[in-house]
Amino acid sequence: MSSTLQEAYTALMSRAPGAAFRRARSLYLNKYPLPQPDQNGPLRLFVCQERCEELEQPAPDGVAHHRLVTLTCRPGELALVHWQQPQAAEPSLIAVYLRDTWGLEADALQLLTCDEPWFRDGGHQLRFSPPDTLMDQQSSLLTLSE
Repeated sequence: MSSTLQEAYTALMSRAPGAAFRRARSLYLNKYPLPQPDQNGPLRLFVCQERCEELEQPAPDGVAHHRLVTLTCRPGELALVHWQQPQAAEPSLIAVYLRDTWGLEADALQLLTCDEPWFRDGGHQLRFSPPDTLMDQQSSLLTLSE
């Protein structure tokens, strides 16, 4: 996996609504693709089926009622969308896009065609599993007394 994919995922997650706001977060992920150099290109990559895990532990400051909460999110699938087009993009275009933009090899991915167009008729979509190492982790210190 390229650092470009990780950096784009981290940037997208930094602006996403909090995981506690599931509906708003889902709408955000459906509307906004991973940031890429050519925002007007024919292909865009979206996060779908996100998985989040929360870990709470004592805070390192030693105060009894302080807790450190860490949220780790991983995309369950990524959607490769042929923007505003009802048919799939040419395989050569897909291969070049995945390789040059995200450092991914199309031959190594299992690209699955979806019958439904992307969110609000956004275009034809192919879904695939992201690299296992693609994740975003954010930590917050809770200082509320019980």
